[in-house]
Amino acid sequence: MKSKIFKIVLSAFTLFAVVASLAFTSSSTDAPETYFYEDTAGVCQTVVIEEVNCTEIISEIPCTVSILGTPSQLYVDKLVITGECIKPLWIPAQ
Repeated sequence: MKSKIFKIVLSAFTLFAVVASLAFTSSSTDAPETYFYEDTAGVCQTVVIEEVNCTEIISEIPCTVSILGTPSQLYVDKLVITGECIKPLWIPAQ
């Protein structure tokens, strides 16, 4: 009798623990992302942005954000050797 109650309670506790752990896990999409842009001097700089609705799939419209009042195209990566911004982001085609 005690064994059956223990199995039921243990199962219920395990299920509760799994559900609770999933409920309090943070989503990775909420985290700020690091992107790159070319400043007015043409130097590739790092910028951290909360949310960008852009993609690496090439389309007609470049993904731009206003940085210090200047619209700047966002890039995904930067070459370490030359410091050049690479892999531009694009606004998805509608």
